[in-house]
Amino acid sequence: GKRIRLRYATQAKARPPTFIVFCTRATELPDSYTRFLVNGLRDHFGLDGVPIRLIYR
Repeated sequence: GKRIRLRYATQAKARPPTFIVFCTRATELPDSYTRFLVNGLRDHFGLDGVPIRLIYR
């Protein structure tokens, strides 16, 4: 199939931390990749135990 490209992400809200991720084929992105992104954000920003929301567009 075609490749899914993540263009960029921006923080929309602070409580709870919500990020809007702009990408191609957002509906085809597997749940495992969403977990990978959330865990990466948690590690990078030190947000252990904080719910993080991702919105794909």
